[in-house]
Amino acid sequence: MLLKQKDQAAVATISTEDGTVRRRVVPIQFSERRVLLILIDSIIVVLIAWAVSWFWQKSGIVRSENPLFNSDGFWFSWLLAEWWVLARLNDLYDVPSSSDLSLSITRLFIIGVIYLLVLLPIRFLVPEAPPAWFFVQFLIVLLPAIAVWRWIYVVSTYRPPFLHRVMVVGGGRPGRAIVELIKQGYGAKCMVIGFLDDDHVARELMADSAPLLGGEIDLPQLAARHRIHEIVVAKNRDLPADLFEQLVDCQAQGMRVSWMPDLYGRLSRQTPIEYIDPAWILQAMEGRPIFSRPQQFNKRLLDLIVVLLALPVLLVILIPVALAIRLDSAGPAFYRQTRSGRGSRPFSIFKFRTMFVDAEKDGRARWTEKDDPRITRIGRILRRARLDELPQVLNVLRGEMSLVGPRPERPEFIQELQSVIPFYRTRLMVKPGITGWAQVQYDYGSSADDALRKLKYDFYYIQYWSLWMDVYILYRTVGVMARLKGR
Repeated sequence: MLLKQKDQAAVATISTEDGTVRRRVVPIQFSERRVLLILIDSIIVVLIAWAVSWFWQKSGIVRSENPLFNSDGFWFSWLLAEWWVLARLNDLYDVPSSSDLSLSITRLFIIGVIYLLVLLPIRFLVPEAPPAWFFVQFLIVLLPAIAVWRWIYVVSTYRPPFLHRVMVVGGGRPGRAIVELIKQGYGAKCMVIGFLDDDHVARELMADSAPLLGGEIDLPQLAARHRIHEIVVAKNRDLPADLFEQLVDCQAQGMRVSWMPDLYGRLSRQTPIEYIDPAWILQAMEGRPIFSRPQQFNKRLLDLIVVLLALPVLLVILIPVALAIRLDSAGPAFYRQTRSGRGSRPFSIFKFRTMFVDAEKDGRARWTEKDDPRITRIGRILRRARLDELPQVLNVLRGEMSLVGPRPERPEFIQELQSVIPFYRTRLMVKPGITGWAQVQYDYGSSADDALRKLKYDFYYIQYWSLWMDVYILYRTVGVMARLKGR
């Protein structure tokens, strides 16, 4: 089988052994889709800012120079930069969910509200800023224009080159898991064409999930026949030599080859702990930024800056909350409890007391349950708003915790969970956090199954950590607190 690249940006001509010729549309990959979303959004922001400013001048509302591009274009840059930041924080450039129009419209509304809350006070703080009504008109035109563009994008995702054709190599539980994930809507308009496997047991497990296309020996021919864009390997890493060579041939023909855990993470932003092996973990963790000393310094610097800036507000909150706890039930307002930190090092965590004194008077550690009778009236409110975690800023200042990271767990629970959850100790590779990726993505849980779900998010956080991700999680945490989504 011979593949000749005719136009890398558009189509490829495939000549198969039976003499037939097919033209395969080369898909727009996730990274390219993100660039497209950012680029078109930016063009729309620039054009509408210019148009509204031009209208103000032509209508005589502003008689002086262009109110947007004065001060060496500062306000123009401000409008564009604020849009980029708010769009990123509100997942407007998250490719898997960008195909959901209703979700994109909701995010646009949130961005518009925050945009105004940031822009309107500027007029009173900076006299030379454009008038407040200019910002209002700018958003009135901008948001519908972006909404129309996103509608066009969503409609386009049902057509090539956006429709992503996927073939799974390997059946069984891993293959079934990635197929079900795509079917649940995480696939950004991915289409699972079918799967290949030589094992009869694996075929039976996949029978009701995806069509069987054939055996692994026919991989290159079947991939060409079905115009596959991406091949997902849902098998362990000890690949037979002939299968490895076939995958290399497919990659040389322009098809993307991905390991199942990598695609799973790309689509759902969590790592499928049940379907990975120790070798994959070691390779996934190799050279990760979160383990770099310079990056650890940057993360620590971000923690200190945020805590010190927020300290005046925290003090205003801490005092009345502590008083309310004392008035609600007998006992101290604060309490300390032993938790496991980075590398299993024990430390004392500080929290507001949310339970009655002697809630574990028999000395046995218990999971917190829904509507737990040990929780006080004030404690229930604090937990829902996650205000009970605020005293942990002291742990952050002491260097025992970070603002963002896996939640610190009790040593007793770690002993229990690592015996039933694979690779549970991986979350101990980094400092624990007051909030984390699992906390903003998954509701509070009190079982081993919930701990497994949270570990998927914690591992993803460790693998893909960045300073921007910490900022994003802190932003999302504010929303969780405002909606009283705590436990």
